[in-house]
Amino acid sequence: MYNQLTIIVPFYNNETHLKQCLESLINQSNQQFELILVNDGAQDLSENYLFEKLENYSKQPKYIKLDKNHGHAYARNKGIAHVETPYFMFVDADDIISPYTIEVYLKHLKQQDAVISKIHDFSLNIPNSYLDEDLTVHYKKINKYPDALLKQDSISNIIFKTSIVQNHCIKLNENLNIYADWSFILEYNNYAETFIHIEGVPFYFCGEIYDPFKTEKLRSQPFKSIFPDYIDAFKDAIQRVNKLNNKKSLKKFILQHMVDKLHIWFEPNNQNNAAHYQFASKMLAGIIPMIKPALKSESPLFNLELRFIQFGFTQLAIKLNYKRYRLRFYKAILLNKPNKHYAKYVLFNKNSDVSQQTVVFESFGGSSYNDSPKYIYEYMKSHYPNFHYYWVFRDTKNIDIPEGVKPIQKQSAAYYDIYKKAHVWVSNARLPLFIKKKSNQLYIQVWHGTPLKFLANDMTVVRMPNTTTATYKKYFYESTRRWDYLVSPNAYSTTIFQSAFWMARNQILEIGYPRNDLLINHQHDQELHRKIKDKLEIPSDKKVILYAPTWRDDEYSTENKYISNLKLDINQLRNRLGDTYIVLFRMHYLISNELDLSQYTNFAIDVSKYNDISELYLISDCLITDYSSVMFDFGILKRPQIFYAYDMEKYSTDLRGFYFDYLNDLPGPIYTNTEDLIAGLENIKQIEQHYQPKINQFYNRFCVIENGKASQHLGDLIANRIQNKDNKI
Repeated sequence: MYNQLTIIVPFYNNETHLKQCLESLINQSNQQFELILVNDGAQDLSENYLFEKLENYSKQPKYIKLDKNHGHAYARNKGIAHVETPYFMFVDADDIISPYTIEVYLKHLKQQDAVISKIHDFSLNIPNSYLDEDLTVHYKKINKYPDALLKQDSISNIIFKTSIVQNHCIKLNENLNIYADWSFILEYNNYAETFIHIEGVPFYFCGEIYDPFKTEKLRSQPFKSIFPDYIDAFKDAIQRVNKLNNKKSLKKFILQHMVDKLHIWFEPNNQNNAAHYQFASKMLAGIIPMIKPALKSESPLFNLELRFIQFGFTQLAIKLNYKRYRLRFYKAILLNKPNKHYAKYVLFNKNSDVSQQTVVFESFGGSSYNDSPKYIYEYMKSHYPNFHYYWVFRDTKNIDIPEGVKPIQKQSAAYYDIYKKAHVWVSNARLPLFIKKKSNQLYIQVWHGTPLKFLANDMTVVRMPNTTTATYKKYFYESTRRWDYLVSPNAYSTTIFQSAFWMARNQILEIGYPRNDLLINHQHDQELHRKIKDKLEIPSDKKVILYAPTWRDDEYSTENKYISNLKLDINQLRNRLGDTYIVLFRMHYLISNELDLSQYTNFAIDVSKYNDISELYLISDCLITDYSSVMFDFGILKRPQIFYAYDMEKYSTDLRGFYFDYLNDLPGPIYTNTEDLIAGLENIKQIEQHYQPKINQFYNRFCVIENGKASQHLGDLIANRIQNKDNKI
C-alpha cells in the first residue's frame, strides 16, 4: 500500500536514547509510513545500536550519513530533501511516541495541511492503547489560529504537507543552532490553510535526560550557548513575520515568547542572574525596544530592570533583580504567610550570626535521635560540655528524646535560626537546599551506609516518586556542594563516594562510622544485650533473627510515599522456627506504611521505629537482608547473614545496579523464596561454617578500619575546628 507519511529522525550522539525511539516506531500499530534516519556525524555507538535495532525490522529505512556534525537544522533539511510521500514529520532521536500515534494521525489527516498535538514531558507511563471517547479532533483554519503551530515550541510532532514545503522551498535556517524551528514554521504557516489539533490522548513524549551535566538535548545546553542562539532566532523570526500574512498576531506571539523567556532566564530566584546579565546585557540592549509592546502588562519593576539593561546600567539591573527577590520575602513577613520564618531566614542571614561554639545535629531528615550523629553528640557532650548542642526533629512532641537534648522543631522559626547560627552542622542524610551554608560554617556529612547499590551520579536512571533522573542528580549535586567533609567507613566506599557524590579525596574522612563504635566496644557485653532484649520483651531462651530489607525505588503509594510489600510467609516461618526464634522486622526509614504483626505475638516484632539499629545488631544471632547496607555494619560482628533477594534480577538491572559482584562477594547464601530461606535458617550452623572464609573476607574488605573510636576521632576534630577558629579540620 502507498504510504502517505515519512518520519524523519535526525540523530547525533544519542546512543542512550536512540534504541527507545526506534522501538516506539517499530511498535506502531500502523506501519504505513516511510522512515528516514539522518546520522549527523555521531561519534558514539548510535549507529551500532541503530543497525542492531533495525536488523529484524520489516521496513527498509532510508539511511543518510553525514560526513561530520552540521547541526540539527542542516540534518533536518537533508531529511526533507529525501521525502517522497505527501506528508512528513520529525521525531527527535531522544523522544518516543505512543504505539497508536501514527494510526490516529493518519486516520484523521484527510488532506489537511498540518496535524498537531501536545508534546508531553518524560513519563514512565506511556499508554499502549486509547479510548475513542477520550479523543477530541479539531479541524481548524490557520487564519483563525495563526500561532497554533508556533505554540508547539518545536518542529517535532507536527505533520507537514510535502507539496507546500517543496513548492515554496521552505527550509530551516542553518545559521541557527538550537532555535531553528521557528524559521521553518513561520514560512510554512504563511502557505498552510488548514490544520488538525488532536487532544485528549497522549501521543508524543520527550525522552529522559540521564545526565543533566552532559546532555545532548539542545534546549538543555548552558545559558551561554542557548541565549545568543535564541536572540538570533528571535531577530530572524521578526524579519520573517514582517513579510508574512497574519503579521500582527504572529508578531504578538513572538514578542510575548521573548518576554516569557526573560522571566525564566532572569527569574530573581536564580543564583546566576548577575553572571547571566553580564554576559547577555549587550545582546539584550538591542532587543528590549523591540519587545516594548509586550512589556505593557508587566510589572513596573521588571520594566525598570530591562530599561537599565537597555541603557547600559547592568549593575543597576542586577541590584534591582536582587531587590525583587528580597521584596517577595518582605511581603511574606508583612502578610504573615506560612513561609514567614523562611523569609526571615533568607533576609537576615549573615556571617556575623554564626556562633562559634554551636553545633546542630540531624538524623535521617529529623526522623529520630540515632545513628552516627547520636554517637558523635554523646561523645562531644561528655568531653566538650561547654559547647552548645541542638537536635532537629520532624516532630518534637511524638518522639523519644533523651534528657538533656535540646530539640528544635523542623520548619519552625527556631529551625531556621539554628541553621543560621550553628558553626557546625552534622547530618547523615541530605539537608534541604533552601538551607544555605555560609562560608564560615562547617558541614560534616556522616552519611548512612557503605554503598552496595549505585548512588546519585553513578545511577543511570532514577525511579523515585516526585522526581526525574535529571532533577534528582542536579539536586544531589547541589546538596554535595555544601559538604565540607564526608565520612567513609572503608577504602571501598571512599572510591565510590568520589564518583557518586562528586567529592574530592581530601574531603573524605576514612575513619569508620561512629554508630559502629557500639558494635566494636560492646560486642561481648552480655549485660547490655540483656537490657536490650528486656526492653523488647524477648525471652532469654530465644534466638533472634533480624530481618532488615531495603526499600525499592519503584514501590510507592499513590501519595508518592515508599511502601513495603512484604514477600515473606510469616505463618510458615512461625510454624517451622517459632519454638527457637524471635524475628525482628526492621523496615527502611523511608518506608511509610506500618506492618501489622498483631497475629504473630511472641514470634514477630516490628522494630522499624526502634531508635538504634546498632543495638538490634548486638542481640541478633543472624541477619536476613537483601540489598541493604546493613550487611556491612553487621559484618563487623562476623555472624551469619542470609540474603533474601526475591527480585534480584529486577533490582540489579532495572532499578539500581550494584557496585560489587552480588552473586559471589556476599558472606552468606542467597534465597528467592520463603521455603528455601527457612531451610537455610534451620541449618544456620552449617551455613556459618561453610561461609566462614567469605565472612572473614567480607570483614577484611569492609569492616577492618572500624576500631570503636570513630566518634572520638570526629568529635575531637570538630572541637579542634571550633577552638582554633580556622577553616580546616
